Amino acid sequence: MPARFLSRRRWLASAAALLAGLAVAPAGAESAWPARPLTFVVAAGAGSSVDVFARLLAERLQRSLGQAVIVEARPGGNGVIGTQAVTSARPDGYTFLFAGNSVLVINPLMTKNLPFDIEKALVAVAPVSYVPLAIAVSTHSPVKSIQDLVASAKTQDTFFATPGSASLSRLIGENLNQRAGTRLVNVAYPTGGAAQTDVIGGRVPVLIDGLGGIAPHAKGGRLRLLAVSTEKRSKEFPDVPTIAEAVPGLVVPGINSLMAPAGTPPAILDTLNAKVREVLAAPDVAQRFVDMGGEVAMGSRAELDQILKGQRVLFRELITRANIKQD
Repeated sequence: MPARFLSRRRWLASAAALLAGLAVAPAGAESAWPARPLTFVVAAGAGSSVDVFARLLAERLQRSLGQAVIVEARPGGNGVIGTQAVTSARPDGYTFLFAGNSVLVINPLMTKNLPFDIEKALVAVAPVSYVPLAIAVSTHSPVKSIQDLVASAKTQDTFFATPGSASLSRLIGENLNQRAGTRLVNVAYPTGGAAQTDVIGGRVPVLIDGLGGIAPHAKGGRLRLLAVSTEKRSKEFPDVPTIAEAVPGLVVPGINSLMAPAGTPPAILDTLNAKVREVLAAPDVAQRFVDMGGEVAMGSRAELDQILKGQRVLFRELITRANIKQD
């Protein structure tokens, strides 16, 4: 066989091997994930209900993944600042959004001209925690129960603090007005922590916020819990009634979820979902969630996607019923 023919055949074989190596490189890179620290952006303030659950999850995931998981609280703009940081990030499996219903469902329904289409810009990774929202007052308040609050707020304007105007907390207050005839007036704060501080200090009489952020203040004797927003009472606070016990039919579920920029490799999303579920299955983690006022919310990526779609329908109805206009 001529030498030049052998040389050409060797060259073709080498080129084919090189192309084959390039073709499998991305798959190999994915299988090695994670090769560096992950970032969970929390679209809420430090110490908020969302933030406390994100930090517990991150702490446990670090052990499982063998990489640091950095939690960055980026409040502001009803969650827009934190969300945009993730929607504009590279979809490489290293930047994720940890957020509640207010950011993932309520804000897109109540805010005009968002800089992203949240349904297209983010994809589901895993549900993490079910968290009731709660109505609370300072322990110095004369209001002792949800019935007291409803009776008092029917006769006079009563301000209630929330972490944002386009929030699940505000939705609860406005629906109380519609269903119970109360005169609750929203005072929107940039973070849950700021809202909690002003209610504790007596500057605003009522707080509606996630139970995870309120729970430490309730246990510390700074806030009095009046009611929770879920269908059943909280396991951690079984003596606190649901809002529906005073205002039948008013049930507003809360859930915190992990999301990723659209385009993130599915293999990475599946791996992270499995790791999250593994963490949440640990009995001590489940108990910590209960201690913080929530419950674990394990599920697949597809199940979270269906939950969020269902909540968009539910909350759109509640927004329409309460006659809340887009900001």
